[in-house]
Amino acid sequence: MKAITYLPPVILLLLSACSSNEGHSYTIRIKVVPPETNPAQTFEGIKVTLTNQEQGTTYSALCFSDGIATLEVEYGHYTASVHYQTTSGVIFSGSVESISLLPGQAEMPEAIEIPLVKSQTSALVIKEIFYTGHTLKNGEIYSADQYVTLYNNSDATIYLDGLCVGVVDPSNSQKSPWMEYTDMSRIPISDFTWQFPGSGQEYPLLPGAETTIATNAVDHTSGEYNHPESIDLSHADWGFWDKNLEQVIAPGVKPMKLIANLNPVRWAYQFPATGPTVIVFNIDDAETYVSNPANKSTRPQSSSSKLYLMIPKEWIIDCVECVEDASLLTNKRVPTDMDYEPIYVPDGIYSGKSVIRKTITPGSSQLRYKDTNNSAEDMEVSEPSLKNK
Repeated sequence: MKAITYLPPVILLLLSACSSNEGHSYTIRIKVVPPETNPAQTFEGIKVTLTNQEQGTTYSALCFSDGIATLEVEYGHYTASVHYQTTSGVIFSGSVESISLLPGQAEMPEAIEIPLVKSQTSALVIKEIFYTGHTLKNGEIYSADQYVTLYNNSDATIYLDGLCVGVVDPSNSQKSPWMEYTDMSRIPISDFTWQFPGSGQEYPLLPGAETTIATNAVDHTSGEYNHPESIDLSHADWGFWDKNLEQVIAPGVKPMKLIANLNPVRWAYQFPATGPTVIVFNIDDAETYVSNPANKSTRPQSSSSKLYLMIPKEWIIDCVECVEDASLLTNKRVPTDMDYEPIYVPDGIYSGKSVIRKTITPGSSQLRYKDTNNSAEDMEVSEPSLKNK
């Protein structure tokens, strides 16, 4: 009998092996387990996916009424995952990492279970991220014209006061040591953390309204910059700006507050062109929280003394995960209930392309954007919406 072993976390496994004449493959059964808050929830017909961590090959099957899906896969190291949204908008997701399906291993007990986590769609969503930068006509690369747009996807007014924007570590498409060695109950923020000013209700965002934050809120297309291929960001609402940083902000653009700077390299406030994981989160008494050493940490299994601001997972409002290309989709930096699968720009870095949230048919006159906590499905690649405006 061929058998299955797996690496931590310790999860029950449910397995039946193929006969020897079926080649280098296993028939594996996976059971989804609802959260304790929804013990009666049934998952008949939902999809379970196994992803080969080395090759990126995926296998999928639908659950039966008992919540079990059966898949036949080739030898390899796998991640098993589930992502499902009910008609009422509730999202259930979960994953088991580092499952080894290799020949010659000791037999394991019967059972693989994927515990599911319940989450909701967000009222405030990240509508667009332009991070790739441009390739100029002279062949030079240019990435000073990045921006992120937030949108009120609800029927109620949202106040931006005190909300924060950050990039999850690793800030590029590297494999995350945090995902491998921690329980991700706290999310590591790379380098800079920015906050909207205000005392509570100074900066309302009405239903169906949006606001844009630029890394360099100037007209990049003319004047002293004079890059016609770029974007005029002088009319952005906000700027990632602080007087201690070597950057610029156009008159009338409101400055964000820099509440944490854990990187002495001043240009590092920009988004990585290789694909950032951008999050929006709430924080009470930011100054006190940031000044507390207990809220900072070094990377696990690293000799570096560099610190990262650690944000409780439950504070996260929205998340969009981006990677450089399809080969890096398994290099996740956040749990699947925050974002099930990253998006990438096929044309690559410095292509001038943006990732923007897909629209859905609204129930009213207000435009609605798709939000299933799955960037690969919710977002699409597009020309930057602010270009030529």
